[in-house]
Amino acid sequence: MSHSALSGDALLTEFTTAVTRSGVTPATVALLDRLHSPLHAADIWTEVIAGMVRAGFAAAAIEAADVAMRHFPQVDELRYWRGNALRLSARHDEAERDFRALLRQRPGHRDAALSLAFMLREAGRIDAAAQVVVALAQAHAGDASQTLALLAFLRESGAYAQAFKIASAARKRWPQDAPLAAITGEIALALGEFDTARVALRDALIRDPGQAAAWLRLAYCQRYVDRNDADLHRFEAANADSTLAAPARICAAFALGKALDDLGDYAGAAQVLCGANALAHANTPWRAGAWQRFVADQIAGRSLPTLADAVDFAPVFIIGLPRTGTTLAATVLGRHPQLRDRGELNWIGAMHANLQAQGLLHDPSALHAVRALVSAQLRRDDAPARGYIDKNPLNFRYLDLIAAIFPAAKIIHCRRGRRDTALSLWMQHFAHDDAGFAYDFANIAEMAAGYERLMAHWRQTLALPILDLDYETMAAGDPDCLRRLAEFLDLESEPILQTQTKVSGAITTASVWQVRQPVHTRSIGRWRNYAPFLPELTRLFADT
Repeated sequence: MSHSALSGDALLTEFTTAVTRSGVTPATVALLDRLHSPLHAADIWTEVIAGMVRAGFAAAAIEAADVAMRHFPQVDELRYWRGNALRLSARHDEAERDFRALLRQRPGHRDAALSLAFMLREAGRIDAAAQVVVALAQAHAGDASQTLALLAFLRESGAYAQAFKIASAARKRWPQDAPLAAITGEIALALGEFDTARVALRDALIRDPGQAAAWLRLAYCQRYVDRNDADLHRFEAANADSTLAAPARICAAFALGKALDDLGDYAGAAQVLCGANALAHANTPWRAGAWQRFVADQIAGRSLPTLADAVDFAPVFIIGLPRTGTTLAATVLGRHPQLRDRGELNWIGAMHANLQAQGLLHDPSALHAVRALVSAQLRRDDAPARGYIDKNPLNFRYLDLIAAIFPAAKIIHCRRGRRDTALSLWMQHFAHDDAGFAYDFANIAEMAAGYERLMAHWRQTLALPILDLDYETMAAGDPDCLRRLAEFLDLESEPILQTQTKVSGAITTASVWQVRQPVHTRSIGRWRNYAPFLPELTRLFADT
């Protein structure tokens, strides 16, 4: 075969074979130069370098790109793949320069913009990532599917304000697009734009009843006071529609149960929610046995090494069973100018699973890397603050990891009456499989028992300061409770005592409506409304 007939695949095979045998050496770089002269097509080199990146030969790909760019300095794709190789090599500053240089030449280069945005987000530079995606959305304003994907990125990044502007413009451009209407409604709901959310979510469901989560979000837009509300009839029709796929029927049934509860029809709500939970329970992978083994393993496991404290901020973790007031606590603390509420982050659980899978839970260097990553996600690139809050309630499972990487962390432990907690869990549909226990009272009891065992274990074995915060006291607006909370965090209490302060930022939990209303105590002792219809509440849960 002549040199001019060599394909990109052949070049890639020849080069990567050499790299595999001896690494990136002057000889392998010389091989590139030797092979270059009879091959005049830049796309061949782009193909080779892309193949190296995909195969994991990042260092070799950088060398190859440097060679190729000497011959083809104007070829954008070479710079794009060099940027990706630099990113894989953790040379992030250089990668950013390459991506930004390419985007100055081609602002609509989708792959370069997304590579840069994902890299920035991984580094906790959320605002910078959002700016890149907003610019890309403007460049692709005529592409509905592209706009939808970029809105999903912004939503996942917590950049709801930026996403809302793009979504509102897109809705005007594509009013018939059901997925676009659904995500617009979700974004508007998180921002407390309830009227806009209702319009968008209703439109999504009219056009496509299979937009499952839209049923729940529509129910969260208000407290229902009229039995003839059109939403209620929509929920009833969807709940009775056997042609709907299971996810949509489940969400519609939970939405109907919520609306009936608002109206005080507790018998009707209990009946509907029994069916909804049975369907959801059948479709969840959560198993009590696996949870019991996890708890036993955590209790029996070796203590993790504690890193020297090396962060210049106060990490605050709000934990407890879901539906025990974690959102309320984070919202109250979010009033304080020295704190930033980051919502429910998933990094602690994900990092624990990653370290455990690699056998690195006790490796100090791996723990340092995890601390750097989680710190970046907490600190981010907005105005700096004294402390940052992660309100993922299920982080109680991993307090050992939190203590290892953040020995100066403070833990706010939310508690609530067991029966009210169990009922509130059972009445919600959750997006994540980790909460799959909520669809069965026996599973809720198993989860609660394991949680109590773990919390007792952590109190005995960890040096973390833990403040118990009772939902009932918090919901009553007890100023002594709020002052105690401020004192625990070494903060002035006045900002969190301002109960009339408007909630700012996005709320993405089922409490999205409640936390934007005046604090109330209607949910205290709520289980009594359901005791006649749900005997498990009194049989499985003590009244404490």
